[in-house]
Amino acid sequence: AIAQEDFRSLDADRPLKVTDAYPKKYLEWEFQFGLQGGWTERGQRSLEGLVALETGLFRNFEIGAGLQVATEPDAVSTTNGIESLEFEALYNFRHEGWTWPAVAIQAGAEAPTGSDLSREDWAWGVDLLLTRSFANRFRIHVNGGYALVSEVDGDNYWRGGVAFDIPMGFSSRLIMGDLYAEIPADTGPTRTWAELGTRVQVTNLTVIDLGLTTRLDEWSRGLANVRVVMGFSRVFGIGGLVRVPDYPNPRIR
Repeated sequence: AIAQEDFRSLDADRPLKVTDAYPKKYLEWEFQFGLQGGWTERGQRSLEGLVALETGLFRNFEIGAGLQVATEPDAVSTTNGIESLEFEALYNFRHEGWTWPAVAIQAGAEAPTGSDLSREDWAWGVDLLLTRSFANRFRIHVNGGYALVSEVDGDNYWRGGVAFDIPMGFSSRLIMGDLYAEIPADTGPTRTWAELGTRVQVTNLTVIDLGLTTRLDEWSRGLANVRVVMGFSRVFGIGGLVRVPDYPNPRIR
């Protein structure tokens, strides 16, 4: 059962923006790859991708790093580049109990890369994560936080969302959905998303995910706003980092 539980992890953008309050296991490593594709307001296709590596550095503490890449078409050509280099850390300081949810704090940073699609300045963020189970199957997740962003990259904003997930029988498949919003700290329209997706455990170590996401605030502007999200993750260990005690050699009498 332990080998088949990775499909229950809610990693950011895999495929929802909302994540759960649980870090990676101690000394477990996970490689993630994800793609998100859609259409621009001119009807041209756009593509975004994420390559990330995360590990449980200590018990209840996770760190990770990743590259955010993108393809942006215009009337003449298509520009490809790395948008940002991302870092994150998550610490769970309360496990779920009979009457309280699991509670974690996640902090992250995004660094510019100097490419044509790169952000201009560093960005920082911190979020409170809550996860609560019901009947040991259905789960609710609540995220809320704040992002410090330069004015040229969009300015500071509050962010948060609520999500659900539920496993489908004994198929190692998770169905999930969320509502997520980003609210500018000063002025500007609120950005809202609705998302629905699934995560499927295809081997003991590999999970694939698939989802649909839409910008609800763009419906009134008549813009194409439905995007497809897909990706996979694979967990592994590094033997040299795990201390295994010597097996005793009993004497034969």
